[in-house]
Amino acid sequence: MDSLIFRIMDRSVNWFLALLMSGMVVVITAQVWYRFVLNDPLAWSEEMGRYLFVWISFMGAAAGVRYQVHLGIDLMQAFLGPRAYKTVVFLVNVLIQIFLLVIIYWGFKILLVIKFQTSPSMHIPMIYPYLAVPVGCLFMFVNSVRIAWTTLLGKPLDREVVL
Repeated sequence: MDSLIFRIMDRSVNWFLALLMSGMVVVITAQVWYRFVLNDPLAWSEEMGRYLFVWISFMGAAAGVRYQVHLGIDLMQAFLGPRAYKTVVFLVNVLIQIFLLVIIYWGFKILLVIKFQTSPSMHIPMIYPYLAVPVGCLFMFVNSVRIAWTTLLGKPLDREVVL
């Protein structure tokens, strides 16, 4: 299940995260410089930093699901046999997928409600910050399906981060 499409998706998510983090570092650094050195704070930087952080959180969670770095109980693998462990991993991922589908559905529904709202400082449509929730959960869902499928096949996904 490590097709070219998934490799491209993994790399795109990783590069997008790197871009978001770089942008956040630049924005927050500029804010500190303007506030404490020039004594003239930027009006939009705190809001931009907050929105970048939201995107980093959801896309980072999607990458975390992909590389299976979220908190888990490794002892369960030692106590359960291989077949029982595969079953537990599969069932946990199915529960996660149901939860993510609910969030994706309601995340897109909320976008319809706030589509005309703009942010206070930057005056951008609030769809852009709110879009992080369903998009990040969509990537989490795809990655959870990948984990469940490869677990059933007995070929776990490689946990090495690709750039």
